[in-house]
Amino acid sequence: MKRFLVVFTCFFMWACSQKASKQESSSYWHYQPQNYNAQTDYNAKQIVNGYQDLLKGFAYRDTLKMKESSIGLAKLTDSLSKLILSTDKNIQKNWENSLQNIGAELQGVFVSNAENNSKELKMSMNMTGIQILDLLCNIGYKESSIYIFNTKDEQFEDGLIWFGNQKMSSNPYEMQVGKEIQASSILQELK
Repeated sequence: MKRFLVVFTCFFMWACSQKASKQESSSYWHYQPQNYNAQTDYNAKQIVNGYQDLLKGFAYRDTLKMKESSIGLAKLTDSLSKLILSTDKNIQKNWENSLQNIGAELQGVFVSNAENNSKELKMSMNMTGIQILDLLCNIGYKESSIYIFNTKDEQFEDGLIWFGNQKMSSNPYEMQVGKEIQASSILQELK
């Protein structure tokens, strides 16, 4: 039994030490157009707009804007999680769970912004974007094209992610005026 445990522990440690390649990091999400529903699309558009406001506050390091945006977006996700959708139960459950996950990440944004903790704020912003992208993929979002950006960061192994409605974007994690990067993928094209 001890031999099995030693082998398992070694395998586990090896697996945890492996870094994700660029190919793997682009497969976090799988777009599911079969789950499209006009009602979820309309409501998700409000979340996308709220996230863009939050991202603007983050890019300009405007703590008041971030506080207001994170509170407003958290209230919106809380309200939308109680919405009864005209879809099947699985989509309804995914909708509710995704909105709760987004709300939890927004609490991290709010707290790290209030504590002026830049590393935690970066992580919370990254995770908020990831959770919103997960929601958009799960509901087959079609309202507008969503461009996904990824940048390397020494503090975060998988880099940092954000999204927007344009093919080019300034990196909100770095304050470099005028420097734009191209999207690494488009939400609606993820397979």
